Amino acid sequence: MRHVTPASSRASGARRLLAVLLGVSIALASASSAGAATYALEAAFANAGFESGLTGWTYTGAGVNANTYLTNAEWTAGTWSSSSPYAGYTDANLAVYYPGKPWGLNPNITHVDQTCAGCDPDPTTTLVAPIGTSFVGSRQDGYEGHYRRAPSEPAQPATPVTFYDTNWQLTSSTIAGPFTAGDQFTLTIWANRGRIQEDWGQQNGNTTGNASSLNIRLVGGTYSQQTFDFTNWAKDGQWAFQSITWTLTSSPASIQIQVTAQNKNHHRYVAYDAGPVVTPVKASTWGRIKTLYR
Repeated sequence: MRHVTPASSRASGARRLLAVLLGVSIALASASSAGAATYALEAAFANAGFESGLTGWTYTGAGVNANTYLTNAEWTAGTWSSSSPYAGYTDANLAVYYPGKPWGLNPNITHVDQTCAGCDPDPTTTLVAPIGTSFVGSRQDGYEGHYRRAPSEPAQPATPVTFYDTNWQLTSSTIAGPFTAGDQFTLTIWANRGRIQEDWGQQNGNTTGNASSLNIRLVGGTYSQQTFDFTNWAKDGQWAFQSITWTLTSSPASIQIQVTAQNKNHHRYVAYDAGPVVTPVKASTWGRIKTLYR
């Protein structure tokens, strides 16, 4: 005799199977989520904010474009190389009009606070680090870095050999893993850009097409988004921060931080730092009240 399973019993069994499968899926998802980790790069890479100088950082801009990035020698020396593309145009000439270190660690950068044509002195403020005591950056002196600014300077050649911009790129030493897909990395970065001469008489010197730019990426592994442009710019001459989060889609053994900055026109600068936003600690109101009645 053949026995027929009631429809209600079959439905109940299907529901039990569905519940088991759903439970397995949730468990697997939970296990995957539990396996992912979040790393603050300020802690994972001790010199993310340059408080130990350039220790752990390598200049890699020379490998990007020899005509638009500073050379290794220029970055290391903190000044133009002796082989300027313009005959007779030397660092000594530049120093008369643009004193101090033009790029590298804690460069001498002054910005013009342009609020209206001819209103402000030139320059007004010298940049200092927004976090800690050190930052990196570069200023682009004169026209294309080598053009003359005053009649007393050597004349500009009619056909210069090449143009050099003060663009730069730094890559950190490796941050050891291993890391797994789903891991996240966070970093708060700071950027500042502006003008070093008020010669255009406009409120914001970083106009479209001429604005200095900065981006940051992680090298090693693949990510849901690997490169981030700094977009949270403040008014020219003021630091602003932007919090970045990378999510791994692979499992690299190590990663590196890479920062790239570009000055796209004369009399401009761009600067970079990294570190958490520090909120000043306010005195307790209750503590103040207690002191009034002691």
